[in-house]
Amino acid sequence: MTRPLKELLRGAEVLALSGREDAAISGLRHDSRQVQRGELFFALPGVKTDGNRHLKEAIERGAAAIVSELAAPPAPLQIPAAWIQVRDIAAAMGKISDLFFGHPSGAMSVFGVTGTNGKTTTTYFLESIVRACGGVPAVVGTVDYRMGGKTLQKAPNTTPVSLELLRLLAGFREAGATHAALEVSSHALALKRVEEVDFDAAIFTNLKRDHLDFHKSIEEYFRAKARLFELLVKASSSKRRRLAVLNADDPRGTPLKDLCRGAEIILYGLKNSAEVRAENLALSMEGSSFDLVFRGRKLRARVSLLGEHNLRNALAAAAAALGLGLPEEGVLEGLRALKRVPGRLESVAAGQDFHVLVDYAHTDSAMETVLDCLRRLPHRKIISVFGCGGDRDRGKRGPTGAAACRLSDLAVITSDNPRGEDPLRIIADIVEGIKTAGLKNYKILPEREKAIEEAIAEAGPGDIVLLAGKGHEECQILKDRTIFFDDRVAAREALEKKLR
Repeated sequence: MTRPLKELLRGAEVLALSGREDAAISGLRHDSRQVQRGELFFALPGVKTDGNRHLKEAIERGAAAIVSELAAPPAPLQIPAAWIQVRDIAAAMGKISDLFFGHPSGAMSVFGVTGTNGKTTTTYFLESIVRACGGVPAVVGTVDYRMGGKTLQKAPNTTPVSLELLRLLAGFREAGATHAALEVSSHALALKRVEEVDFDAAIFTNLKRDHLDFHKSIEEYFRAKARLFELLVKASSSKRRRLAVLNADDPRGTPLKDLCRGAEIILYGLKNSAEVRAENLALSMEGSSFDLVFRGRKLRARVSLLGEHNLRNALAAAAAALGLGLPEEGVLEGLRALKRVPGRLESVAAGQDFHVLVDYAHTDSAMETVLDCLRRLPHRKIISVFGCGGDRDRGKRGPTGAAACRLSDLAVITSDNPRGEDPLRIIADIVEGIKTAGLKNYKILPEREKAIEEAIAEAGPGDIVLLAGKGHEECQILKDRTIFFDDRVAAREALEKKLR
């Protein structure tokens, strides 16, 4: 498949062009190491490096065109490729990629899910619902990118850059996907990764403190999230029917309504004001059963995932599916059929007489939500194991520690992904928050494997052990290397040792 360069530049804000405008472009790349002869290379600035520093490699590998925010090299220096200078390379990459791949989001129903917590679980519910309704679901999210229930690749980013996202959507289209559920991160929205996606439904889960190392303020973080709803109703969208699904229980849901003019709005949650809500709720360690209220009708529903927060995720997915006209019986079956989400209150069982649960909660708000959920369930005591990530927002470390101690009987503080930081420095930040809150029910074991082993050794009949922070992750990122580490594997090994 080739496309004329001139055709691909339609819509991009080009400042200058030199070289062959009629060059045939056979592919698109933003990684110079992957460039093949005849392809177009985007010299994209990044956190760790800048694509403009890798132009020589891209050209030597046969790039037919370079897109950059920089001007072409001055004479007498000449390069054997067309040079396109653009004002905004992130925007240009989205537009060029969308044209190259033939606007793939227009060929399927697309759900976009944004919010601090709950994105992954909501997309899992959507996937299950679409499958139960006879469709072919595809998912792009934090755990992996998959279609028809098969993993295509582990996810390096929750939402990949526009070029890779549109390549994925084109692949989904060619393979027959009817629906795609996308986790849309605040980074993706701020960095223009989904500008060319046409959404059928946009879902807001909630807004809590997170990623302030990137967004600098909670308002800036919210504005990034709100961009999804501006994109939902953009004038250029190919979608005729558009749906905004907002959390009635979160105060940030109301201001989003003003951005959704032109779209149908459905509120979901536990309040009576929600059009899609749960009534007659019964929570247990086996899941939740409830009456799903949809526009005055009551449908008996059941989900296997634990806790009120997962019930809200189920309601969000159900509201989007019902709002877009998927059949009620398929929606209910899809909710019932989902038995687990990797690393989201995922149970590890080896015949012990207490519960071990692995969860991705890595902020104070997520820790509070998960522990509050567990405290409502039958238990004797709760032991939590957690740390905080390095090279991320330091401000959430103390509150996360305070939340863990306040809502657990015992908190074991350990390492998460320290990255470039000293793990003991991170732990000191956590402990400072705990001491400020006047709490003392904690232990410190910096080695995560030992911390998990200690928590499980401490547990007795009826207890709940929560391993928080890393969820589905299968590695631990240290300063000088990345090692294999999976909380679920470590927990199983500790259980086998205890049960010998």
